Amino acid sequence: MKCYGDTGFLLSLYLPETTTPAANAAMQSIKPPVLLTPLGLLELRVALHLAVFRKHIAEAQRKVVWQLIEQDLTAGLLMVAPVPSVTWHDVAAQLAEKYSATIGTRTLDLMHVAAALILDAKLMLSFDARQRKAAECEGLRLLPAQLA
Repeated sequence: MKCYGDTGFLLSLYLPETTTPAANAAMQSIKPPVLLTPLGLLELRVALHLAVFRKHIAEAQRKVVWQLIEQDLTAGLLMVAPVPSVTWHDVAAQLAEKYSATIGTRTLDLMHVAAALILDAKLMLSFDARQRKAAECEGLRLLPAQLA
């Protein structure tokens, strides 16, 4: 079953957060690879730099974490899957029409759900409540099964 991971979920695998135990448990129940887009990979990179800026981690730790991400990409645990930008934006716009006024989804929420749909993922890994609601409405299975 194809699986798509959003940036917040993936970050929880590499930095200690309150969601890390749930992310680790979810990873035990799936078969790799976890798909992410080039945008998702960029978001991971920026999130790590912001963690340094906010003094949550040191630069040395950021470098180690980035090496772990690169190793997981090489090993096939994570897989960057490009999506055509015109299609991606069109699908996200359609999702905005359906959900933003009622669920409060933001642009990147919709970009992640649209990417999962375009990549034909059946499972989405996310902790974002609004994104999860839109994904669920679109028929995606979610992990973790429930948010804490």
